[in-house]
Amino acid sequence: MFYLIVILCVTISQAQYGFEYYAEWQTGVDNSISKQEQFLFPTYPMRFQSQVVFPRRFSVRPQVLLMHQEIQWSRGRNINYQTYVSDVTLFGFNINYIIWGPAVIPILSVRWVALVDDQVEIQYVHYQEEDLHQLSQGFGARQQDFMISYYPRYPAPKVTAFIVGADFEIFNSLFTSVRIQMGIPTSNSMDVRFLTRDFCHVRSLYVAYFISNNYLTLAGSVGTYYSTYNQFLDNSNKQTIRAQKFSRMVPSIYSLDPAYNILAQGISGFDVHSYAGSAYMRVTAESMINQSQIYTLVYGTRGDTVLTYMQASYILHPPGLPFHYYYKNYDWVVTKDDKIVLEETIQQEKKINELNKI
Repeated sequence: MFYLIVILCVTISQAQYGFEYYAEWQTGVDNSISKQEQFLFPTYPMRFQSQVVFPRRFSVRPQVLLMHQEIQWSRGRNINYQTYVSDVTLFGFNINYIIWGPAVIPILSVRWVALVDDQVEIQYVHYQEEDLHQLSQGFGARQQDFMISYYPRYPAPKVTAFIVGADFEIFNSLFTSVRIQMGIPTSNSMDVRFLTRDFCHVRSLYVAYFISNNYLTLAGSVGTYYSTYNQFLDNSNKQTIRAQKFSRMVPSIYSLDPAYNILAQGISGFDVHSYAGSAYMRVTAESMINQSQIYTLVYGTRGDTVLTYMQASYILHPPGLPFHYYYKNYDWVVTKDDKIVLEETIQQEKKINELNKI
C-alpha cells in the first residue's frame, strides 16, 4: 500500500514571493555646502557635485526627490541657483549644485528621499522666464497659474511641492518673495499658483512635485502668512533660531518602529527681508518617540532675517524597509482523482536583506 501511494501522488515544491504592499524608502541629508572657503568667496558660475551612497542597496533603480531644509544667501543681490539629481543607480546618485550669483550662498542643506514605490511619482518642472511673464516683471502683488499632469492611476492623490532652485531679481526690492498655492488634486492633474510681491522678479523657478496614491503616505504643507503676531517679526533675539512649530497627529502604524520612519521636510515658499547681513531660513522636524502619534515640524530663522511668511512641505512614510514581505513554500499534492490540494508548509516573514539568502 505504501508503494501505491508513492506511484499515484506527485509532490511539487514551489517557492513564491508574495506581498501586500512593497516599497523601499531611504532618506538622508547632504551638507556639502557649509561655509567652506570656495562658497564664501566663489568664482561664478560655480558647479559642484556631491556623491551620495545609499545605506542599503535598492532592488531596482529608485526615484529621487530633493528638498532644501537650510539656506543662507547674501542680501541685496540677485539670487540664481539650482540643484538637480543625476547618475541614479542601485547604489547611489549625484546631487549637482549650480550657483550663478551674484549672491553668495554659503549654506545649502539638501535632504533627499530615494524610493522604489509604484504608488509614487516624482516630477521636476523648470518654469522659465517666458513662462513666468507675470512674475518676472512689474510691481506689487502678482500671481500666475499653471497645471501639472500625472499618470491617471491616482484616484485620490496626495501632492506636495518643494523649491529646488530659482532666479530672483531683487534689485530695489525690500522683499524676496515666492509662494506656492496648490489646488485640489484630481485623478490626473492639479492647479498650481505662484505668487510674488514688491519689486521681486521671479525669472525662473525649479519645483519638485511629489505625487502619491498610497494611503499610508502623509504629505502636505504648513505656513504662517503676514501675521502681526508672528514671532519672526520679533527681531530682539538675533543669536538663536526663532522657530515656529506645527504638530501633527499620525496613524498608529508610524509608531510601530519609529527608527525606520521616513520623515522629510523642505522649503516650499517664503517672504523674507533682511535689514543687514544675510538671509537665513531653516526647516527641520522632531521625530516621533516610541509609541507616540505626534510629530512636530519646525521652521525658523535667525539673526537679522525677518520672515513675514514661510511655508514648509513634509512627507511622512512608515518604515522604509519592506517589512511586510513574505517567503512561502507550498507543497502541491496531485491526487489520483486529479484534484489539487494546496498545503502551506512554511510561512515565514522575511526582511528585504534576507531574501537574497533564500
